[in-house]
Amino acid sequence: MPNTRSDAGPSLMALGSALAVVGYLEPGLTPLMVLGVAVFVIGILVQWDEGAMEHTIVNLASAAWENVSALVEASGVVNNGIYLPSSAVGGEPMVLVPSTPIAGLGGIKIIGKPLATYGQGATGLLLASPGSRAVAACREVISSDLETSLRNCLVRELSLARGVAVTEGEVIGVRVEGARLIDLYGNSAIRAVLGSVVASIVASITAEVLNRPIAIQDEARDRGALLVRLRVLGNA
Repeated sequence: MPNTRSDAGPSLMALGSALAVVGYLEPGLTPLMVLGVAVFVIGILVQWDEGAMEHTIVNLASAAWENVSALVEASGVVNNGIYLPSSAVGGEPMVLVPSTPIAGLGGIKIIGKPLATYGQGATGLLLASPGSRAVAACREVISSDLETSLRNCLVRELSLARGVAVTEGEVIGVRVEGARLIDLYGNSAIRAVLGSVVASIVASITAEVLNRPIAIQDEARDRGALLVRLRVLGNA
């Protein structure tokens, strides 16, 4: 089901404007104009309340991410995270933070969360990410088609974007139109590990659809869109 809650404010404002204009232009419809103004004001309040609530939630969550960032920095493993599909970790998709930068993966073994070994016995951290929660929330709309899965989750289910386009190749390019900027991490080290919230969601869904480990190569803003480039790594 599409998330219509975030559309309530703009919809009420549009409806109120229309009613007010009709009431103003048509003789004898002054009550309709008053109703339109009232509906428009309600739309503004609804929109403001949603934005204020989101801001509050982000501020509350940032404390938890500061703790995670401190853990990562203390462990000395501030490297780009590798997004793993749920099949690789036996539960929700996770992010492996390797102790050294790597080009491929193999033989992942969970010692006991948050620790795991990979490759020739190197140790890394396993972390949940915004993408982990997004995959859980969008499980029913994730299919074998990457672009459709990303669109269903980011646009329909989470209302975090207006559109998604995917270019597949050696490097997978994902253009997220109208991506909402949600700053959970501030300037903490965890941003360098996980990427932005939307990039994290894109990487997790991609790992889940392809059933392969994924690394965020880079991300950039382009005229209101977020461009995320992903690398597909070896089998987990």
